[in-house]
Amino acid sequence: MGFSVNESSFLFDELLENCYSDRRKMYSGDAPKQMRELIAEILNSEVKTEKVSIFDPVAMSGSLLLTLKEKFQSKVELRGEEFSSDIFRLSKMNMLIHGIDAQTIHDNFVRGDFLKDEEFDANSKFDIIPMIPPFSRHWDANPELLNDPCFSEVGVLPPKSKADYAYVLRGLQHLSEDGTMAVMLPTGALFRSATEGEIRKYLLEKQNIHAVISLPQGARNYMAIYTVLLIFKQKKSDKILFIDASRDGVKNATRLKQNFLTEEGFTKILHTYRNREEVDRYSRLVSLDEIRENDYNLNIPRYIDTFSEKKIDVEATMSSLSAKQKVIEKSKKEMIELLNKFDTPEARQAIKAVSISE
Repeated sequence: MGFSVNESSFLFDELLENCYSDRRKMYSGDAPKQMRELIAEILNSEVKTEKVSIFDPVAMSGSLLLTLKEKFQSKVELRGEEFSSDIFRLSKMNMLIHGIDAQTIHDNFVRGDFLKDEEFDANSKFDIIPMIPPFSRHWDANPELLNDPCFSEVGVLPPKSKADYAYVLRGLQHLSEDGTMAVMLPTGALFRSATEGEIRKYLLEKQNIHAVISLPQGARNYMAIYTVLLIFKQKKSDKILFIDASRDGVKNATRLKQNFLTEEGFTKILHTYRNREEVDRYSRLVSLDEIRENDYNLNIPRYIDTFSEKKIDVEATMSSLSAKQKVIEKSKKEMIELLNKFDTPEARQAIKAVSISE
């Protein structure tokens, strides 16, 4: 009897957590089930053809690819790449459990470092690219890479200490003309400066960024940080849809650093994204001109007013203060009556102090 995607993903998460401590440090585990489903639903809404090619450059256990396969109505061709040899072996097991034949796994899934682009030809294009890269991974950033078409046009490399945009640029290199790519990154990718700021400007001017979705703190396993889901397209987007779902999380009782989206929050993201709706204090369609005015900074509070004014009921507040004042006055009278029973200098001094405070 086979396992469902959810059952298999749970078993693999437990196996990875308990058997491969280095995996936890490098990747912080696969994205939670809910995040995999969110990415799958968003990308599924972009599919317009009967057959679609899907490539996950950081395949990990393969659970994200399998979730997409389960959600998509189209016939899918899955391809994946994984850096860790241990995790690569586990991902092949996961694929076999889900009925993918051994020859397809051998042909379509490879072990390699996507940033070096050694396993896939630069001309290989895919319709859908879901990606959850290791956050702020250190990488080579060799200046010779500026001769690589992936980086030559932008003219700069991401810093050695943060490969986030290296994954983005490499992913776009493999995205088909009508394709869509979803990448989960730390929120800092929205506003960090230096070469990352230049790369962000390049992507914005090319109008590759389709949407920016802010997620609750701890949306990725084991990491108590805020994350963002960036949606990219090869076709130009006139405006960028900003969605702030960072306040729609609830705490995971078993993994305290992790938050889930509420069911309503999950549905709201999908509805807003699919319809590109503007919702007060939640989502906005923002022009490139406005982003230029903000020096290509994509930090969501610059575009969505998240400040919420508390309405004060003046009458109720005054009534409450009046009631508290009466209680205080009654307590003072009782204290003075009690102190009057003591004919001592200390008691008289205390009565004086209480009387002055009235």
